[in-house]
Amino acid sequence: MTRSGAARVAGVLVLAAIGVLVWSRWGSDDERAIRERIEALRSAVNRPTGDGLATVAHAAAIGSYFTDDVVVDLGEGTAPIQGRLTLIGMVERLHPRTSAFRMEVDDLGVELTPGAATAEATLTVSFIGRSQATGEESRDAREFALALTKASGTWRIARVTAIDVLR
Repeated sequence: MTRSGAARVAGVLVLAAIGVLVWSRWGSDDERAIRERIEALRSAVNRPTGDGLATVAHAAAIGSYFTDDVVVDLGEGTAPIQGRLTLIGMVERLHPRTSAFRMEVDDLGVELTPGAATAEATLTVSFIGRSQATGEESRDAREFALALTKASGTWRIARVTAIDVLR
């Protein structure tokens, strides 16, 4: 093999390695869509709202990220929240207490079910508040497992389960 032929082969191998790295970093279109959807949910939760109808619209916007029959299980000592309408109502009622917090999402892992429009995700959700008196931040972080489904081209959360990390 000539020097220029070896350089071409090396160039192709480098490009292939970069392609594999990019693919493994960003994953499939569905995985990317799920990550973008969860990031959009985080942004919606953190979006400031007004009072009255603005609060209702904000709760409905958050509800759009969930299936009609979503189940949210926050763990021992709480009853599961069942249904998107129930979840929207809770978001609306809790708005005055939760608007002082900022939500962050970390350690998002997505696993698609081959040949199906379903996926599992795990993530850490942190709620960060700031004391009005001292200015200090407080952080409450929890691990969650999500079950997602894709319908009409849109990924929605069908189940949220809090993970007890101190077993």
